[in-house]
Amino acid sequence: MKEKYIIIFTIFISLYSLINYYIGKVIFKNINYFFNISPLIFWTFFWMLAFSYIISIISNKFLSYKIIDLFSLIGAYWLGLIMYSLLTFPLLSLLNYILKKSFYFNNEIYKFEAILITLLLFIILLIGNYNAKHSYVKTFDIKLHNKNLEYPLNIVMVSDIHLGNIVKNNRLKNMVIEINKLNPDIIIIAGDIIDSDINPFLNNNMAIEFSKLRSKYGTFATLGNHDILTKSEEKIVNILNENSVKVLRDEAILINDSFYIIGRDDISVDKLNNKPRLSLNDLTINLDKNKPLILIDHNPKYVNESLDNNIDLQLSGHTHKGQISPGNIVTNKLFDIHYGYFKKDSLNVVVSSGYGTWGPPLRLGSKSEIVQINLK
Repeated sequence: MKEKYIIIFTIFISLYSLINYYIGKVIFKNINYFFNISPLIFWTFFWMLAFSYIISIISNKFLSYKIIDLFSLIGAYWLGLIMYSLLTFPLLSLLNYILKKSFYFNNEIYKFEAILITLLLFIILLIGNYNAKHSYVKTFDIKLHNKNLEYPLNIVMVSDIHLGNIVKNNRLKNMVIEINKLNPDIIIIAGDIIDSDINPFLNNNMAIEFSKLRSKYGTFATLGNHDILTKSEEKIVNILNENSVKVLRDEAILINDSFYIIGRDDISVDKLNNKPRLSLNDLTINLDKNKPLILIDHNPKYVNESLDNNIDLQLSGHTHKGQISPGNIVTNKLFDIHYGYFKKDSLNVVVSSGYGTWGPPLRLGSKSEIVQINLK
């Protein structure tokens, strides 16, 4: 098993290095149209940028968390830059080839292209950064069929916060303020609360912000794949429970003798912890099916299981709506519903694009959001 991971890591590093070398060659060539720079200075600085995210991961036990934060931030933006460089640089090479064949080509055109591409990438990063850090409220009005609620229910849901080196206390504080303004009856957190490493969450005492959430029936959460990746689920559960967040791990709870909240562990617990999660049938077999069943399942892949078990409303996240276009095309192909509202028979499904970000702190083709559901 260890050899398998070494092989995968070696392949990843090799491919990542080749991609960065290609991008570096194009950047170096374009810089030299404006002024000469020493190859040694350029490549030393370039490779430090390229591997800064990896440095932040492997050095978290040796460097101060402020330095790790810096490397993590630089590396996260670099990942976004790589993605859009891979989309634009080959097109630029094709354009240059066409211009050369047409005899409309000189160094001034090269300079113009370099400036244009630099401005385009800068604008993309600027817009993506704004979309990632400025959330909005997405509202759905949903009417249940064949089930009665004593009163309409104002559900406020958030998913994929990804608290860590990138999404920090200020974003979390703003999220709490935004949620409280919506005057929720109940608050749902649909997984990926933490971004794979629990240390920034603990070092910055982030959990205390959750205790400031206000609602009629409380705050309920499930774990996502990133929470489970931390290998510290019990610690996460305990500290959230201490700060007024009830984490449901394959369990159901009756609220106000009116409706059920059912929380499932993320499906990744099967592979990462070798601990199969309970089937939805086992979770609901003893519940009063005359009452509305509201399911929190981080991954929206298993909507058919919800349909088979008479779930009335499923709340999910995980997909980020692709987070960065054209990632939304991929998630749309991978999931029956990768974002928004979906209804089939008596089942209603809402999938959020999430509040935080994973990897690059950018959103293009998606936005940071809080979901409000008016359930009737």
